[in-house]
Amino acid sequence: MRAVAVLLVMVYHAGLPFLPHGYLGVDVFFVISGYLITSLLLRELAATGHISWPQFLARRARRLLPAAMLVLVFIATTTWLLIPGRRGREIGGDIVGAALYVVNWVLAGRSVDYLAKDTQPSPVQHYWSLAVEEQFYVIWPLCLVLLVFVLRRFRPRVLARGPGHSPSLRAIGILLAAIAVPSLAYSVWHTITVPAHAYFATTTRVWELGVGAALAIWAVDQHPHRVRFGGVLGWVGLAVVVGTAFLLPDTAGWPGAWALLPTLGTAAVILSGWGEGSQGPGRLLSLRPLVWVGGLSYSLYLWHWPLRVFADELWPGGTARAWAVLLSVVPAYLGYRLVERPVHHTPRLARSTRRSLTLGAALSLVGVLAGIPLITAPAVFETKPPTGALPPLEQLGAGTLGETPSADPAAYAVDDWGWLTPDPERAGEDRPSADVDRCQVDERTSTPVRCEFGVKDGPLTIALVGDSKALQWLPALERAAPGQGWRIITYGKSSCAFAAGTTELSRAHYQSCDDWNEAVIRQLVADPPDLVVTSTQADAALRGDKVSRSALVDYLARRWKGLQRAGVPVAVIGDNPGSPSDLDSCMARNPRHLTRCAFDRETALANTGLDAQRAAALKAPGVELIDLTPWICPVERCPVAIGHVVIHRAGDHITATYAATLGPQIARQLEAVMTRERR
Repeated sequence: MRAVAVLLVMVYHAGLPFLPHGYLGVDVFFVISGYLITSLLLRELAATGHISWPQFLARRARRLLPAAMLVLVFIATTTWLLIPGRRGREIGGDIVGAALYVVNWVLAGRSVDYLAKDTQPSPVQHYWSLAVEEQFYVIWPLCLVLLVFVLRRFRPRVLARGPGHSPSLRAIGILLAAIAVPSLAYSVWHTITVPAHAYFATTTRVWELGVGAALAIWAVDQHPHRVRFGGVLGWVGLAVVVGTAFLLPDTAGWPGAWALLPTLGTAAVILSGWGEGSQGPGRLLSLRPLVWVGGLSYSLYLWHWPLRVFADELWPGGTARAWAVLLSVVPAYLGYRLVERPVHHTPRLARSTRRSLTLGAALSLVGVLAGIPLITAPAVFETKPPTGALPPLEQLGAGTLGETPSADPAAYAVDDWGWLTPDPERAGEDRPSADVDRCQVDERTSTPVRCEFGVKDGPLTIALVGDSKALQWLPALERAAPGQGWRIITYGKSSCAFAAGTTELSRAHYQSCDDWNEAVIRQLVADPPDLVVTSTQADAALRGDKVSRSALVDYLARRWKGLQRAGVPVAVIGDNPGSPSDLDSCMARNPRHLTRCAFDRETALANTGLDAQRAAALKAPGVELIDLTPWICPVERCPVAIGHVVIHRAGDHITATYAATLGPQIARQLEAVMTRERR
């Protein structure tokens, strides 16, 4: 089953389209680990009457840490050579988290940072599952030690006396249920409410290890003849595991209730091994190639993912990732034969708990030290001119383009600006104050948050409404506000189009967005602003159970026309061209050759909401569509900077600084809309 688990994960990570849900191989590993570890602990408890937690940790250290830390050192070295800048520093932090076996919580925290969603995968990302297991290995034996202590002190008859006897399985089962059942319930709930965070959290995964642990508890004192129809059970379990990897619905949240399929399927395969005869899948799983892969599974798991990530870094797209996953067999085998197996079976270490724990601590320290140089790497770019003071905004960014941006590519072919603001490596942190102030509610929240900016008690009120693509224009409005007398109010919600219809998120109904929309429109109608300004990154919505662009067009137009009927004019700032998600890394690699990081305008516009907004504006006469593409990407190859200002936060958004330099351009068009409406 280890071979099945690691092959599912590797084929999935290779990007092969026929196995869309191979990630569930990790869940198979959880069940196997829970079963094996609990079996070892129960055998020790039955043989000695107690559990030595230090000895248990020493065995785990010898088994897991040498290979894990070897791969971390490799990742750190390769990252230093290939990935400079902010992403390299982020990976350094991940390496430290992995060395301390808490990286799953690091990734969980990053997963719910909406504006960090364009971050490239970390080569350490796969260590999240090892962190979950290590946390289980620390907590579960301690729970058993505590249980034995309590029973021996307060209920001595519950424990069998003397070596060779099992402790009270009922007490252990109750303890396990007290841990696993709440974890399962929390997993189901948390997967619905915060799916990205739920994927990495230990609290949503403990029950999966608990399935294996429960099987180990049941297996104590059982005999093969007690498992009836074991062969059929095993084949059904194996079919469920593999079938789920192929056929799981795309909308299924994970782990949640769906994870019951591979976990119970794995338990069924293990249970079938207790049946008599050879009718089960045991003979298939005992074939020599599968046994070989199973023995190598830990090393394969460690090596395949970083090689896949680095292959993407060197040769984006194509078949590079598949080849990288396939060739990971070579370092995995060498690591297994030269490091993992020799250290695990060294007699001198095996005889000494102290030496094993010392080795484990030293190896963990090596992992931490491997990440520190990346975290502390010096900055690549100068962020201020030699005078030390930034020029005024009208001399920066879009302010240097004039009324009509040049269409001559040579005007933007600057390899070395000398200095850039914001720092390209930290451009993702250059966000509008509405984001910093948390005026944009998350994907779970349906209650709007109203924030105010600009001129307090100003004569004109502008409402900026929508997702982060709308709020990214707040710096432009703030810059224009003093001269125009604008009071700016904002209503923002992550990934939520300001539309009158059924919105979607990841192809599923986005109910909290619909509820938020209705709450916002009630507030706008009750207290009408002089103008609503909106934008969105959405390019589709739901009509029935179908996701379509035409549905979004209809819903946007309906929303805008509804505001117009209520006497509120609407201006739409068209969605901006997107940039490659590794743009910051490219700029850090090429600080004196920035034209290498320019990207195709047609591709940059292909996955935006601009076309849907244009079509909706045609259906809502009087709605002004402001297309800023000529000021963001004026030529066929989009520049990464204009007028010493970095244009993009890598991925979808514009930097707050560049948005501010567009303030006069946006102000002229918004003022024209309000003047027209006043006539």
